[in-house]
Amino acid sequence: MTILMEFRVQLHDAVTCHDVALARLANRAIKETTLREYLASLRALDLADVPFDSVTVAMLTTKLQRVLSPNTRRKHAINLRACLGLPLPCPKPVRKDYEIPDLTELRAALENSSYRMWGFAMLFAGLRLGEACTNQPIKRHVITVDRQRLPDGTISTPKTAGPVTVPPWFADEYRHHDFARAANTVYVGIRRAGKRAGIPDLTPHRLRHAFATNLVNAGCSPEVLRRQMRHHDVSVSLRFYVRFV
Repeated sequence: MTILMEFRVQLHDAVTCHDVALARLANRAIKETTLREYLASLRALDLADVPFDSVTVAMLTTKLQRVLSPNTRRKHAINLRACLGLPLPCPKPVRKDYEIPDLTELRAALENSSYRMWGFAMLFAGLRLGEACTNQPIKRHVITVDRQRLPDGTISTPKTAGPVTVPPWFADEYRHHDFARAANTVYVGIRRAGKRAGIPDLTPHRLRHAFATNLVNAGCSPEVLRRQMRHHDVSVSLRFYVRFV
């Protein structure tokens, strides 16, 4: 029985790409945020309402080629494979090079911002945006990342968890600050702080890149870098996050 026939049995007459995706993903142990991301790729590529029996690998490949960003194209390919079960080729990830301002310059850009502590959580602890928007457990000068705030305001487990050692001065400030804030609000605040300081493309992700780069330039070992970044493989930290200077 073909994939299409199997889904026709399950879904009767409902055989759009969206319906097939829901049937395929219904019994998979994935987060709701992951499900939404998968379905968002269908919408972004105008596939949600397309009849599944008209879909071919060649057609999907053509749609993906119209996505200019290599990493966005890769993300959509992975999501389509999960949604539709078709053998789409998956491009290799491409490193995005960031110009990383000096640590002193970044700190000065955030110092007088209303979002100073959120920015510092990214710059000095390497927290991702959602992780910086909720209070993480802290003991002495070690933050244990075990949660994140989703765009809808709910709290979930983070992409990667684990302890992060931070400067003692930052630990003292961190434990007395309430980080509960909407992620989008913090993102906008970081961007504005950057523009005021002459860093127009300052983002939370760029601050995490700066965190990794500063660790390496300070002489930390690859294993320490991996642990601080909470990556499973140090090659991810070195290949995609560090800009050697």
